[in-house]
Amino acid sequence: MNDNKKIAANTIILYVRLLIVTAIGLYTTRIVLDALGVEDYGLYSVVGGVVTMMNFIGVTMVATSYRFIAVEMGKGAHGNVNGIFNSVFIIHAALSLLLLILGETIGVWYIKTYLNVAVEKIPDALFVLHLSIIATMLSVLTVPYQGLITAVEKFLYMSVIDIAKTFIKLGLVFMLMVYGGNKLRAYSVLMLSLNAFVLISYFVFSWRNFKSAVLFSFNSKINDYKQIFNFAWWILFGAIASIGSRQGAAIIINLFFGTILNAAFGVASQVHNMVMNFVKNLNQAAVPQIMKSYSSGSQERSIGLVYTVSRLTFLIMLIPSVIIFTSIDYILELWLKTVPAYTKEFIVLMMINGLINCFGAGIDAAIQATGNIRKTHLWYAFITLATLPFTYLSFKYGLPPYYFTIWAIVATLVNLVVQLKIVASLTQFNISRYLKSTVMPSAYVSFLIVPFFLIYQLIPKDGVYILIFTFIVTVYSLIIIVFIGLNLSERLILEKRMKGMFKRA
Repeated sequence: MNDNKKIAANTIILYVRLLIVTAIGLYTTRIVLDALGVEDYGLYSVVGGVVTMMNFIGVTMVATSYRFIAVEMGKGAHGNVNGIFNSVFIIHAALSLLLLILGETIGVWYIKTYLNVAVEKIPDALFVLHLSIIATMLSVLTVPYQGLITAVEKFLYMSVIDIAKTFIKLGLVFMLMVYGGNKLRAYSVLMLSLNAFVLISYFVFSWRNFKSAVLFSFNSKINDYKQIFNFAWWILFGAIASIGSRQGAAIIINLFFGTILNAAFGVASQVHNMVMNFVKNLNQAAVPQIMKSYSSGSQERSIGLVYTVSRLTFLIMLIPSVIIFTSIDYILELWLKTVPAYTKEFIVLMMINGLINCFGAGIDAAIQATGNIRKTHLWYAFITLATLPFTYLSFKYGLPPYYFTIWAIVATLVNLVVQLKIVASLTQFNISRYLKSTVMPSAYVSFLIVPFFLIYQLIPKDGVYILIFTFIVTVYSLIIIVFIGLNLSERLILEKRMKGMFKRA
């Protein structure tokens, strides 16, 4: 299978995985909210949110693993994959210990001093924190194995593990419904066990299939550690800024509005995490190719993939966004028995933010391939964390809680402009070509779909009308995407694929 066909096949695998995981994940969230209740769910969102935060750091830190492993693979016989893997693993083991120390000191201090919750809930909050820290450590130790599997492009196995994890979580949550004890504590144990399952699964697969790469042997090359640690530090710096902004917003919301609004933010954050995973997964199939092409000297192909991936990620992301925008009220009624206030506003604004993020798909990979990531992550951290003081002032002057997501959208736009400038200075990336081949087709498609959202305001908000209208808009959007969003060669490839499917049927 050639590289382009491999990207297409892996994209399909990741897309199918994402649809299954998203659908089951949304349903699971409804059951968890119903089982825990709004207040306990809000408490877990603000305290146990460390799991979500650190899982996000883990996903981000995977970039360090697969970047260096992919570069070593690009060197062919001259590469040292085993040495790089062991260096990455040792760094992540040290990071997990650091998280343990920080969590058991600063985390405990925050809960006992500042958490806005009833006094009798403090022991539960501390229990959630302790288990969340252990779950986080397991998640961090998974990262090197996940990076290796990503670098060798074994996305089918990763998809199987993610789908299995999702169904196991659903089954355990059903058991949680009939559990007679402390459900908040039981849910924390559940999240810990799932992280352990993922770590064991990745370890066993890597050991059986890539034993020469994961076999432990201490790498004594100090320069390898310096390069990896320097790269990982800036990746981690950007990730900390991102989760710091999101968790900081959760804390500010808690200070002004209490745990009830944290529940709304927690539900919306579930959707946001799925959206961001959607974006990451759709371009993940191309990222190893972007890295390997750059390290092997084929920079033109590497940058060409960035233009294409950014546009296609936006167009594919547009379909679920259209469905959510045109039926958000109906979806929330089906999904949640009790819909916390402002959940709709949080979700819609987070979806818009996710769409804007799509335009940066692949750009980060191109910058990481060069190894010069310091500037982009410094700017990202500054811009992202700047949302917190604006959020605080917005709430202080009486603005509604969803204003955090408005500031997040502004930050995403500014970050995109900064990234474009940086990638153009480091590579052959051409901003004019990017605007012409990526942004303009996406803008045309969006412009032709927007009028339907105005029509939506006029139709009856009955379930049948909503379903029919959503179906019409979705079909219309698909047609517009194919004939305006795709270029001629992409339409011919799609036509060929469709004909092949019908012949086999």
